[in-house]
Amino acid sequence: MTSDTATGSRYEHELGEQPSGASVPGAGPTSWQLRLRRYGYAEQPRTPLRDRLVPPYRTAGTRVWTLLGVDPYTAEKLVRWAAWAGPLLVALLAGALRFWHLGSPDAVIFDETYYAKDAWSLLQLGYEGSWPDKANEKILRDPQSIPLNPEHSYVVHPPVGKWTIALGEGLFGLHPLGWRFMPAVLGTLSVLMVCRIGRRLFRSTALGCLAGALLAVDGLHFVMSRTALLDLVVMFWVLAAFGALLIDRDKARAKLADALTTTADRGDSAAVTAGAAPVPAPTAKPAQETDGTANWTAKGTGKGTAEETGLVRPDALIGDRLGLGLRPWRLAAGLFLGLACATKWNGLYILAVFGLLTVLWDAAARRTAGAHRPYRSMLRRDAVPAFLSIVPVAVVTYTVSWAGWFLTRGGYFRGWAEGRRGLSPDSVSLFGLRVPLPQADMTWVPEPLRSLWHYQSEVYNFHVGLTDPHPYQSNPWSWLVLGRPVSYFYESPQPGEDGCPVGTADKCAREVLALGTPMLWWAACFAVLYLVYRWGFRRDWRAGAILCGIAGGWLPWFLYQERTIFFFYAVVFVPFLCLAVAMAIGALLGPPGSSEQRRVLGTVGAGVLVLLIVWNFIYFFPLHTGQPIPVSDWQDRMWLDTWV
Repeated sequence: MTSDTATGSRYEHELGEQPSGASVPGAGPTSWQLRLRRYGYAEQPRTPLRDRLVPPYRTAGTRVWTLLGVDPYTAEKLVRWAAWAGPLLVALLAGALRFWHLGSPDAVIFDETYYAKDAWSLLQLGYEGSWPDKANEKILRDPQSIPLNPEHSYVVHPPVGKWTIALGEGLFGLHPLGWRFMPAVLGTLSVLMVCRIGRRLFRSTALGCLAGALLAVDGLHFVMSRTALLDLVVMFWVLAAFGALLIDRDKARAKLADALTTTADRGDSAAVTAGAAPVPAPTAKPAQETDGTANWTAKGTGKGTAEETGLVRPDALIGDRLGLGLRPWRLAAGLFLGLACATKWNGLYILAVFGLLTVLWDAAARRTAGAHRPYRSMLRRDAVPAFLSIVPVAVVTYTVSWAGWFLTRGGYFRGWAEGRRGLSPDSVSLFGLRVPLPQADMTWVPEPLRSLWHYQSEVYNFHVGLTDPHPYQSNPWSWLVLGRPVSYFYESPQPGEDGCPVGTADKCAREVLALGTPMLWWAACFAVLYLVYRWGFRRDWRAGAILCGIAGGWLPWFLYQERTIFFFYAVVFVPFLCLAVAMAIGALLGPPGSSEQRRVLGTVGAGVLVLLIVWNFIYFFPLHTGQPIPVSDWQDRMWLDTWV
């Protein structure tokens, strides 16, 4: 693994292999350049236009496998399979950790008291019913008693996260294993997604697997994967949307590259008109790629297609006017973002950030393809389709998620609009100011939709007015440095009780602490600064994409600093922190062309950092799983006073 993958794929060619008479840019050195080589001149390697639009994946060598005695044919297959085998192995490790003693502690911990019971209510009634006092004790005792009352209760979060938890309860019943099963599944799948997203982002299987492995050993993600709360579900759909937009980005840029290649082969820039589907070059042959993506490399032979001879150039007509057609992966992103919003409303901010990100990617692609006015071209040809692919799809998804509420009569505010005249709002809050609006008659809107709208407005007022103090609340300024983790569960068993060793001098401590792995999070603070540098000064789009994921999940909470908020909300952007650290580690290994000493130092530094993160996770593992340890050992792990 080298930092080539972290600093971008580079088009490498040997000047001596180019035809001496070539004068076309990118085709090789001229005779004058060859003469200058005697005096130390060498032309800077140029990245072909297609590789700039769709960078090729780094191809791992087969040397390690052949040294182990594997025949070349099998070694080649293993290298190709590594694109999926590596991520699957990392996900398997993450799953083994998350499903280990998943039902422990055998208790209703923290906000499971709301979501586990609401999920069961949705499964039985289609809406959230009410529960009497001491319902948790009746649910956990043997024989079990489930005192669900069909009387509706007031809930302040949409239903998708609770329906997700309900899937596990439908399989295993209303037990800790049942309500934690689906969070563990989504936590495991999110590790797999980060591996694949990192691979596509960095064009490196090794760095992608590293990012996934870092997520697998993050304490906050680990605890949230073993707890029936909603925030991990939000994280899963946000990550899925980010991955879908990355795939859409590659495919859109590949269409531009195909159009440019076709035009160059024909020698006619009018061959591709606005909205026309690009025709693949008939003699161009894509190199083999493990995930089916065609990689194009310039051969430098002076023969073959336009791309092979370096004739592909930016074309203003294509860059400005080519229509990119149907983009199903962007529709999928709209669906995923709708599911995120239908779990918790903080998904709305990420929808806005990702919507802006995808159209900026389109503008950058058109500029690379040769557009004279890329932003105007993006606004004319991409902005409206992007909006229609994401926002309406998300709105419909959100509305459909309330199907159980619509199809039953017992939900809260279900019949609010019956017999009422419908009027639109008379004002709207904008940046803390009340802006008056003209009212219109909305009676024509179906009563269930007006009832749902009223319900949502009441929920919004609840959220913005939630200022009740809580011992574990924290300010978002402290999240990245782990200023105030959240204790989900704590017991102090005596020696010989609940797993506390008999010979323990003092009592034991059992805790489930939502604490990120300190070495990972503190390293992420520096990685984020590095990404700001890469994006601000080197215009690295990957750094900008990762920073958008972090900003969308973190910065909106600064608008509500008076509200009661908690550190575990940060799980939404934990995958992006892991991608940031992986990118920084790739740079730590050294840029292309580094000396052997630089490579060794970088490898040692990166290895030490990764080992420290893994050791840190193992050290805090008892605090993440509720294992009984002596109080003295528990105190040793309270590195900061604010963790107690």
